Amino acid sequence: MNVIKGTVDLTRDFGRPVEAVFAAWSDKDAQLIWGDPGEGWSISFERFDFAAGRTDLCRFGPEGGQQYLNENRYLVIEPGKQIVYSTSLASDDCVSFAGTVAVSFETRSNGCRLRLIEQGLYLDGNDDTEGHRTGWESMLEALGRYLHR
Repeated sequence: MNVIKGTVDLTRDFGRPVEAVFAAWSDKDAQLIWGDPGEGWSISFERFDFAAGRTDLCRFGPEGGQQYLNENRYLVIEPGKQIVYSTSLASDDCVSFAGTVAVSFETRSNGCRLRLIEQGLYLDGNDDTEGHRTGWESMLEALGRYLHR
């Protein structure tokens, strides 16, 4: 087994209150909008249970193509402050990524500063840090559009 470790560390400022930004993470319908992986891809939740000790299962992928299963187990949820969860990504019963994501929310004079840190293990060359960084950057841009719609 080949294992590579990596970290994605991103900070974004949103001109919206912390409560609005946190709500976008805690609401299934909101996540389906800003978490959409793009044109020609689909996303759905088999289970959405945003509570400490609970698990989400999200399936996504190109329509008619390879599907991915993302499992998130919430470890810490402090409304308006932080979300910490363990996460894994699999396709065809093969786990390609396992890690931890920490999202913090800080009130700023112009709205909310969000910091996302993902630390993970990329297994057998089926995934990589740059792919995750690109994915998170795209989702945070979509989150900004969602918040300012």
